[in-house]
Amino acid sequence: MPATEVAWADLSEAERTALKRMNRGPYAALAQELGQRLVGLGLAVARPDGVGISRAGRELVINALLDARRDDAAP
Repeated sequence: MPATEVAWADLSEAERTALKRMNRGPYAALAQELGQRLVGLGLAVARPDGVGISRAGRELVINALLDARRDDAAP
């Protein structure tokens, strides 16, 4: 299932935090409802061992982090 077009700014702070944590590895404390929402958006996938970040979710997080780094480096 392809991810819907979701921008970083469209996500809540909780969704952003969850994606950042999942990008680093398993996130055992992820609330079930939040995990289901991220799966529905195509930013996470349900796996036998829990919800994990999808390729689209990883790309979104990485792009957001790179954008923040560029903003910090701007004069």
